[in-house]
Amino acid sequence: MKIYLVTPRNPTSFWTYDEILPVLGKRCIFPNLSMPTIAGLTPPPHEVVLCDENVEAINFDVAADVVGVTGYIVHRERMFEIIDEFRRRGRFVVVGGPFASLCPEQLRGRCDGLFIEEAEETWTRFLADFEAGVPKSEYRPDEKPDMTLSPTPRFDLLRVDRYHALTIQFARGCPFNCEFCDIIVVYGRRPRAKSVDQVMREVRECHRLGARQVFIVDDNFIGNKKLAKELLRELARFGLENGYPLDFQTEASLNVAQDEELLSLLRAANFTTIFIGIESPRKASLAESKKTQNLRGDLVENVRRVQSYGIQVQAGMIVGFDHDDTSIFEEQLRFIQEARIPVSMTGMLQAMPKTPLYDRIEREGRLITESTGDQFVLSNIVPSQMSRRALYEGYRWLAEQLYDFRNYRERTLAFLLNRGTHVHRGLNLRSGDLPRLFSVLRDTLLLGGPRRAWFTLSLLGATLLRRPSVIKEAVSFAIVHKAFYAYMLQLQTVLDAALREFEPGAEPDPTP
Repeated sequence: MKIYLVTPRNPTSFWTYDEILPVLGKRCIFPNLSMPTIAGLTPPPHEVVLCDENVEAINFDVAADVVGVTGYIVHRERMFEIIDEFRRRGRFVVVGGPFASLCPEQLRGRCDGLFIEEAEETWTRFLADFEAGVPKSEYRPDEKPDMTLSPTPRFDLLRVDRYHALTIQFARGCPFNCEFCDIIVVYGRRPRAKSVDQVMREVRECHRLGARQVFIVDDNFIGNKKLAKELLRELARFGLENGYPLDFQTEASLNVAQDEELLSLLRAANFTTIFIGIESPRKASLAESKKTQNLRGDLVENVRRVQSYGIQVQAGMIVGFDHDDTSIFEEQLRFIQEARIPVSMTGMLQAMPKTPLYDRIEREGRLITESTGDQFVLSNIVPSQMSRRALYEGYRWLAEQLYDFRNYRERTLAFLLNRGTHVHRGLNLRSGDLPRLFSVLRDTLLLGGPRRAWFTLSLLGATLLRRPSVIKEAVSFAIVHKAFYAYMLQLQTVLDAALREFEPGAEPDPTP
């Protein structure tokens, strides 16, 4: 059989970096790992072709026996368009991924085959059924798959040179029970991991294909600390033996800050960045959302401890919890500035389908609409301690302040100057870095306008004078600000349109 696996284009979001991808010479930050994984599960002699719409056009005329489509809730509308177009042309279309797993009712009858939950077990079963002429309309595994049996994803089928980084997965599942999170709904609370040898094969394959950065996409890399430490020791050995050819990033819970051995291993393995869901500086809001792991110790001290190991903390922050009033916006800004967090993805609380939060808000009669997962879509919850108008106005102000030139420069410079020991000494420049750095400087200094030129010169000048070893990182922060600033302006447009609904004569603000 010929199998054509399609990943839909990403809508603009905080993480798509649309404004700066041309400067980086890339079309997408990193690939969705679903389709290379499915390709790795497909035995010969079947032919598999991957198509990521983020880096190439979809070939709707492809002569494929099976077309597979994946996506998150945020991809819903584009997934519908792709499915409908292939089916109109007579193709057999199967659909899987997080959207299919969380909202299968929205896909039943719209495709020929539906994969709910993880597909390691069910994909090969489907292939046998299809060859026998008896494919089922729906597949669901009998139990969560054993990841130690998962093959290496087919990274070689990707257009690797069009991505900024490649992605691998070590484990699925998270031991925590955050009320708003859909991860535990899809993957469960018991972390299931690949073996260290499996992951190292994937790392070496990414290196062989020319990757320079690898993002480990686990929703909580330290869900099983013992296994994580074993992997980190091997990654550190790999880096030492090969001259640290790869920078690693991942996601982890804030309790990483309480384990000095873990932090030392992350540094030794050349982890440069960890995304942490901090959510709120307000303890009552953390307790409400069952984010208990963030209640241990002082939040600012915990973040700075991670930074002291040379690791950047990127934060996930939320406003709109039931314990948030109108003072939360200034409180969030103060925390992010004090914690020296350059990159904070701050959004309004949304109730995602099938989550405990969704069920609670629906019971309380405060659910406005279904969430699309889109960061440009407003909160689908009627807030408890402020009006919707106050929430939108406060969030608009906060987004503007976070990516104001001065505020961003202040906390970024503070992070760079106080960042701890590095794995690498000197300027940490690799072959091929200089052309990209010059491209970034041209875009920010010569083509970015006087305000951006001043911002870039002041950030780089202060870095060169006070800590020249981190100038490469300073240049990186200078260019990503351009993406975040453009995102903020788009977000403001959406919020301004929403706020007009609350003007005199418009629909009244449904304050609870």
